Amino acid sequence: MTDLEALYQAILESPDDNTLRLIYADALEEEGDPRRAAFIRTQVQLCHVPEYDPAWVRIRFHDRDKMPGAWLRELPSLPDGLDWLRSHPFRRGLPANVETEFTATFVAHADELFERFPIEAVELANAELSAVREFAAAPWISRLVRLSITEGLGRGSVRFLFGSTHYERLRELHIGAVLTTIATARDVVRSRMFRQLTTLSCRDDRAGGQTFVNELTQLADPPRLRILDLLGNRLNSERVTRLVASPAVSAVEELDLSDNNLRAESLQAIANANLPHLRSLRLLRARPEEAGIEALANSPVLAELRSLTLGGDYLTVPSAVMLAASPRVSNLRVLDLSENRLEDAGAIALANSRHLQNLVHLDLSSNLIEDDGAAALTESPHLEGLIYLNLHGNIISPPIVARLKRRFGDRVFLSP
Repeated sequence: MTDLEALYQAILESPDDNTLRLIYADALEEEGDPRRAAFIRTQVQLCHVPEYDPAWVRIRFHDRDKMPGAWLRELPSLPDGLDWLRSHPFRRGLPANVETEFTATFVAHADELFERFPIEAVELANAELSAVREFAAAPWISRLVRLSITEGLGRGSVRFLFGSTHYERLRELHIGAVLTTIATARDVVRSRMFRQLTTLSCRDDRAGGQTFVNELTQLADPPRLRILDLLGNRLNSERVTRLVASPAVSAVEELDLSDNNLRAESLQAIANANLPHLRSLRLLRARPEEAGIEALANSPVLAELRSLTLGGDYLTVPSAVMLAASPRVSNLRVLDLSENRLEDAGAIALANSRHLQNLVHLDLSSNLIEDDGAAALTESPHLEGLIYLNLHGNIISPPIVARLKRRFGDRVFLSP
């Protein structure tokens, strides 16, 4: 066994040890593979910082060779019926996330997988009862950090799958459509495994997601969630109001309520909630309405945010003006206002806002912005810290495009 092989084996035996991964990266560089070494080092670095951190923004948009997408073609092959998770195959620089249609397929090849790779996550399209018992009883599930079931759960499967005592490292759970009954949702949130979660994602555009939220808000002693993703669950204002007032979100740092028809009442509930740890709020295609933006602009919640996403929300000039005028936006690092109707007046208000001087990421793509708004961004004394400015999909003349490029260089993204 070579030194490099010995280091890789040590990572398999101690997957939480990032120091081993950094030593492995050094060894790769010494063996003549500096690109892969840099990728591993960067991915280890980024696992310690949130995605609104300037380091994340810089690497995501300006150093793609250190992002997972650059390495997808070099992933090793897997047995039939298994694939690397297309969206996120790597964890901390090494292939670790596997997806399969059938639980039985994963169980059949699990010993080989865990022997060859530092597997930390598995996505099961179907949690069939016949295979779930074996899955839940296997000692190798102690190495899983994330479990995803994308197409529904029966109550019998939940009792075996979530009642296992082997989930020593599991912290992340994703549930897709469909939770079959209210009793199934109740069994999930009251299970042994659920108590140790820090990341929870439930995405269901039918009744399942709403049922799950109902059960979650009734827990008197919920898990201490840091990340809560409830995208696309048809949540209404009444459910959102109960959610943000519940202990379930008291420690949440990243909250995603995108693709829910929230309207102003939901935004007002968020604005009035006690969310001291919230740093990232995603409201993509949530239709918050002008009254909702006004409530958020005047809320202490906004003052604590580092990342705010309001893309595709039919926002117009008054919304941009309210956000730009609010001193509570001064801590924002990421502001996504893409696919709205802010026009030149909205862009001018944002460009002239001294409160936005800490931004590193500003997305104003597809906002009906023309030369006056783009020129204001070019001349703004407050946007020097931008690492990424997206103006794609706006109608900007060549002379103003040239001025933008002189000011921002490769930090600005424009239509071809």
